[in-house]
Amino acid sequence: TVNYLEKGTDNVLAPAKTVTGQTYLSEVTENAIEISGYNKVAPTSATITIDVENNVINFYYTKRTDLSYTVNYLEKETNAVLADAKVVENQVFGSTVNETAIEINGYNKVAPTSATITIQVSGNEITFYYTKRTDLSYTVNYLEQGTNAVLAEAKVVNNQTYKTERTENTKKITGYN
Repeated sequence: TVNYLEKGTDNVLAPAKTVTGQTYLSEVTENAIEISGYNKVAPTSATITIDVENNVINFYYTKRTDLSYTVNYLEKETNAVLADAKVVENQVFGSTVNETAIEINGYNKVAPTSATITIQVSGNEITFYYTKRTDLSYTVNYLEQGTNAVLAEAKVVNNQTYKTERTENTKKITGYN
C-alpha cells in the first residue's frame, strides 16, 4: 500500500494505491505522485522488500507557498482599468483571503465591495467594479476681469457625471462685454 499524506497532519491527499499479487521477498519501488497544490517532501522514491505484513510506503507533502492572487479594479460596462491591479505573492494553497474594494476618486463601488477566495493553484483573481459618480456639480461665476467683482449670481449645475465634458455660454450682463 502506498499512502499520500500531508506532512504534520497525516491528512490523506490522494487515494491510497494498493498493489496485490507481489512475490514474498521481492523488491518494489514506488515514486511519489504529483498532487495539485502540494510539494513532495524527500524522499520522493522508496523501495521496500515484500514481507508477510507491513508492506506500506508513506509519501509526505507540504502545501505550496509560492502562489499569488490578483485584485482588479474595473469600470463596470467598459472594463476600463481604473487602478493598477494588486498582486499578492507568497500565498499558501488552500488558505482563505479577503479583500475590500478601494476608493477611486470620481467613482462609486458596485456591490459586492468585498470578496473572499480560497487560494488554488491558478485562477486566483478578484475583480471589483465601479461606476462613474453622477452626483457631482459645477459652478459658473460671472466676475469682472481684473477685480473679480461679482457681476451676476453664480449658476450651479447639479447631477453631473464624473469626467463628462460640458459647455457653458457667456451671460449678457448690461454694461459688460
